[in-house]
Amino acid sequence: MFCLLKMPPEYSKTTSQISAELVPGKLYHQTPAKNLSDSFTEQRGDEILILEGIVANGKRLQDAYAVQDLKELIWQALQEHSILGKLHGQFFVACYNVISGDFKVFTNLSNTVRLYYYHKDDTIIVADKIKLIVDILAATGIPCTVSDLGARMMLSYGYMLEGFTTIKEIKQLPSASCLSYVDGVLDESRYFSWNFDVRHQATHKSFRELSHLFTTAVADAFARDEDYEHLAFLSGGLDSRLVVYAAHKLGYKGFSVLNFSEPGYLDATIAEDIAKELKLKLHFISLEGGKYLYDIEQGLLYHEGQIVLHGAAHLFHALQNIPLERYGILHSGQVGDIMKGSYLAARKHTPVNLVSAAYSTRGLQSFANELDYVRQKYPNQEAFVFYNRALNGMTNGDLASYYFSHSISPFLEPEFMQYALNIDPAARYESRAYLAWMKYSFPVAARHTWEKTGARASDPFWLVRLKYNVWRGSNKIKLKITRQPNRLIMNPFDYWWQSNEELRRHLNQEFNCLQQAAPFLDKELQTDMNEMQNSHSLSEKLQAYTLARSVLYLLGKEEKIEVSHD
Repeated sequence: MFCLLKMPPEYSKTTSQISAELVPGKLYHQTPAKNLSDSFTEQRGDEILILEGIVANGKRLQDAYAVQDLKELIWQALQEHSILGKLHGQFFVACYNVISGDFKVFTNLSNTVRLYYYHKDDTIIVADKIKLIVDILAATGIPCTVSDLGARMMLSYGYMLEGFTTIKEIKQLPSASCLSYVDGVLDESRYFSWNFDVRHQATHKSFRELSHLFTTAVADAFARDEDYEHLAFLSGGLDSRLVVYAAHKLGYKGFSVLNFSEPGYLDATIAEDIAKELKLKLHFISLEGGKYLYDIEQGLLYHEGQIVLHGAAHLFHALQNIPLERYGILHSGQVGDIMKGSYLAARKHTPVNLVSAAYSTRGLQSFANELDYVRQKYPNQEAFVFYNRALNGMTNGDLASYYFSHSISPFLEPEFMQYALNIDPAARYESRAYLAWMKYSFPVAARHTWEKTGARASDPFWLVRLKYNVWRGSNKIKLKITRQPNRLIMNPFDYWWQSNEELRRHLNQEFNCLQQAAPFLDKELQTDMNEMQNSHSLSEKLQAYTLARSVLYLLGKEEKIEVSHD
């Protein structure tokens, strides 16, 4: 729990329920219990410095800046913000002056720990939970309301764009950002921005550099496990397997991997084959029947309904069913999509298209014009999707993991990520450069089938694309003929909805919250939400459910989910 306040004295009583008081009525922090942590709170003179989380490459940067430990590095980073742009980990930093009340708070580059803030007149509240800010405001008599823009983002994108939340009065602090209050002025700015210029081609020289940076990032993270066992996620995709093969090549043997999937699907069978080949211990969590969706509202525990609740519900469920007390960092393959060119709209950079980045276009056109100013913030479509879908949506899994432990991906290591972003889009588009890099640097990993295509990553590119197109086409034909959704995907939501009567009955009861939330939404939003509830797609139903559940929880209209402020 973290909370920083600048409020009129008469409001100080509103924080009396918060423990872990560092400065009475002004600064609160309690470090969550984790197996591994770099968290610290230290006061030097008038300033209190807080780091919460873990930094994977701290030792290398300590050597580079000739400082004795991580604390010294972070103190130095307050003066040289460029240092923060080199840190790889899951953390946030805050500094508070006990005399002047000035402060600075920083999110990390990948936004894998969230910070939010409220500002109006002489009141400022910064916290790591929206609900905490809402409750403090409610105690002062300041009501909070639903953000029409945030609500529409949930019904279209399935996550918030940078800076937004589903609560109108509260903003999210974006990735790599600093919120500072100095000499009576509140300012939000980025201390680091990614560069999207074309600087590299897909050559063997580039592949060697990518492999060096990637392997170094894996080595940093695995070394941080110290006396705990290693645990890595492993699926039928490419990203997680590269983490596993890189770690194995570094000499890490016999570690554990976690896979969760519909039984019999490629995600499960490929992971099993890799685990057998490398002699790894496999934890398999079956998603059969979608039974983990019975507890879908648990997503409010780790992101308060700011991302679709079903986005990482399978991961949250899986992590509760393995002995996490044995393991250190949860090693993931998050956001390898940059190398795959997944955020590109063509073989070159294109202008920002707000509509094409959405999961559902229902209701999107009704507010796209209101967001037109957002286009100006990003140099191209890839940048827009990267900052928003990747760092605000796909890091959902990191937020779920943070509830229990720390999650780190080598694909998000700053040097690796920047190098990958600078590879020509023509080479990265449709995974061309990724597959070529994989065959060059990790040929054994490439011999296994890629779940997305049904082809081996080592197959010629034309064959990989052909199998992918045939797979997509056959699924569409099968659905049209049989009217039965495909079961053999990792999350066959529509199949579960049709085949599992008990799940359907349970979720229909959960969907009652849409009617409870309706009075807090405008008429147009109510219409859009009801249309999504009546959709044939369970995923769209769950987007509407996420909005309703989040609104009721955050506004204190439903107390089903209990989250402590301590």
